[in-house]
This record gives sequence, structure tokens and C-alpha cells, in this order.
Amino acid sequence: MKKFSIKSILIGLGVFLSAVAIGFMFLKGSKTVLTGNEVEVDWRMLGELDYISGKASGELATLDGKMVRIPGFMVPLEDNQKKVKEFLLVPSPQACIHVPPPPPNQMVLIEMQNEDTEPAFGPIWTYGILRIKSKRHMYGEASFVMEGMKIEPYR
Repeated sequence: MKKFSIKSILIGLGVFLSAVAIGFMFLKGSKTVLTGNEVEVDWRMLGELDYISGKASGELATLDGKMVRIPGFMVPLEDNQKKVKEFLLVPSPQACIHVPPPPPNQMVLIEMQNEDTEPAFGPIWTYGILRIKSKRHMYGEASFVMEGMKIEPYR
């Protein structure tokens, strides 16, 4: 059996701890990863926001800054027909670009992290970090902004 010197053990331990520290810094700076534990939010809950006063119900207020998934329909805000970076998520296909637009608490402005998101023409799930924050866009105002992580077909 080979004996290891204290010097070689300390060097090995130093290399190991350095690798762990670098890995931790890399992961800390990376994007949020979907875990399957996202909170499912429905349009009834989003409708509980008083968009005039900005007051959210207790349950809705706890979701500010949390990872969620919301079903809905995509209304792209860009002319690019192959990739979407920013879109509105609305509760029904009829709630698109009509006059008047849906109320602000029935629109979520999605800002996708991934530049390769393809437009969706049917119902979708949108995953991301929800913020209760009004933001104006070309079709009016949305009471919510989401840092979009991914979309997938609604099933």
C-alpha cells in the first residue's frame, strides 16, 4: 500500500476545494433551472389583483418573485415570425389585439431569457419568475411581468 505525504494530501484537498468553489460560483451566476415544483397560477388568481390600486390578494402577493407556470395564449410583440423574445400571455385566443384590450390583470408581459423561443399558435404553459409590476406595452398595460424560462404546449 502506497503512503501519501501530508504535502500531497493538502495539495489534493486544495485542488478539490478550488474545484468546488469554482463550480459554486458558476452555478450561482447561471440562470434559474426549472425543477418541476413551479407553482401553477390560473387567471382567476391573477384577476384578484386590483389593477387600479395595485393591491394583490394575500395568495397572489406571496407569488411575487417566485417561479410559476401560467397557461394561456401567446400574443407576440415583435415582427419576427421565427423567434420571439417578448410577448403577452392572455387567457383566451380572443383576448388578443382587440379594442379595447383586456384589463391589465388579464395580461402578463413575458420577457424570455432564451432568444430561440418559437412562436406558439395554440394554448401554452409559460414558466418563469412572476413579478407583480405594471408595465406599458404597445397594446396597453400589463399588471404582471414574467422572466420567461420556457414555454411548452398545454396538455
